[in-house]
Amino acid sequence: MKITNLAAMIAAALLAANAAFGQTVTVTGTVAALTDTQISLLCGPDTWNIKRTATTNVTSGTLSVGNTVTVQCLSTDALKIPGSGQKKE
Repeated sequence: MKITNLAAMIAAALLAANAAFGQTVTVTGTVAALTDTQISLLCGPDTWNIKRTATTNVTSGTLSVGNTVTVQCLSTDALKIPGSGQKKE
């Protein structure tokens, strides 16, 4: 077995284990947008889009546009968009 094949198999196994055990993410930021299905948080220059599911919890703050909140969710429910939160002039 080639080393590259072995490395690919190990990487795939680690990704599967991560999904299987439901790793969580905690994000703190300012609420930029809010819908029934998604929360968008600005965290410095980045934007996080978080799906609102039964496992999504607001651990601090009041969920309202403009407020600072901390949200905990499954890692599969959060998408980080690097550099999208910073306005260019």
